[in-house]
Amino acid sequence: MPVPENVEATVRALVDAAGLPVSDEEFQSFVAMYPALREAADGLYIEEVRYEEPALIFTPVAPVKE
Repeated sequence: MPVPENVEATVRALVDAAGLPVSDEEFQSFVAMYPALREAADGLYIEEVRYEEPALIFTPVAPVKE
């Protein structure tokens, strides 16, 4: 997902959706860091492993002893 053209509007929508009260200084800080955070989050998605199982799988059921 590319960084949106209007980063301020995107950040405002995210802050409003979360119901967070932020000062103007905090808001500008979020706007400044959003492109890097968006890029980092997008980097976590790897199409080639989309349907693979995780390396570790937690099973909450105790194994059955025979």
